[in-house]
Amino acid sequence: MTERPDPWRELSIKRDALTLTLLPGIGGRLWDVALGGRSLLFQNPDLLGQPFRADSLASLPTRSPQFGFPLWGGEKTWVAPDRDWPAGAPYPALDAGAYHIATHSPEAVSLVSPVCPISQLQITRTVTLRSGSAFSIAHSLRNCGSAPRRCGIWSVMMLDHPARIAVPGLHPAIRPVFDRHDGRATSSADGLTCTCQDPHQFKIATANPTGRTLIRNLLHDISILCTTGPSAPGDSYAHGLPFEIFNSGDYAYCEAEWHAPARNLAPQAELRFTQNFRIWRGAPPGDLALTRPEKELLTCMSS
Repeated sequence: MTERPDPWRELSIKRDALTLTLLPGIGGRLWDVALGGRSLLFQNPDLLGQPFRADSLASLPTRSPQFGFPLWGGEKTWVAPDRDWPAGAPYPALDAGAYHIATHSPEAVSLVSPVCPISQLQITRTVTLRSGSAFSIAHSLRNCGSAPRRCGIWSVMMLDHPARIAVPGLHPAIRPVFDRHDGRATSSADGLTCTCQDPHQFKIATANPTGRTLIRNLLHDISILCTTGPSAPGDSYAHGLPFEIFNSGDYAYCEAEWHAPARNLAPQAELRFTQNFRIWRGAPPGDLALTRPEKELLTCMSS
């Protein structure tokens, strides 16, 4: 009899002080990013090690009953728009299903989802260590069905409190998605800065003209630069804008959410989206080539 795999079994790749931990058995997540042993991503303490069945995910314990799906933690690939989700929850096979480990080396792990029986979509996620201070996430979304489907890749990273998230730009507009941020997000000549350090639920969206976002963990003095490339003329997004920030009112986490442009995905066609990350502790490395607004944002994020 074949032994049933443990969905909570972790897989790690490491270089120097940077460790990336993955959870293939639950949505192919990037489960944690740790620098010098300091963890940056949120893992839901109410769910750790919990047995579950794919057909009864809503029965798992939660402090956020307003969301009818488990908030596992880590970083994952969702499919936008969320208005197409069944019963308002991410496709279970893609968000909570076991991903196949297609490749595993000291530098990279590639994970492939099952084909979703509802959407007929399949996700491939490849996480690669570029150095002891850099990594990338390559997302691929394939339409395995027989009809075209309009959709977009949506990367959601759940970050531990306290954190700040910033988007460079000239007075970027802050669009409320739901609830009020009550001054936690501000817009200036350098960009948007959002402080997430207390339990207060809200979600906002904004443009991302440079394709660069900044994240700072205030507890550990660790910063991350994510680069995806700027929007191209004619790009449209499933949620209207390419970047969203969510702060939980029930758990000690916030989310940085990146959207790739939405496309009409023909049968057997594929969408691709890559994020490149640099991570450091303390002052930014000189080779980052930060712009003046980005330097100003980092200064504000440190205060």
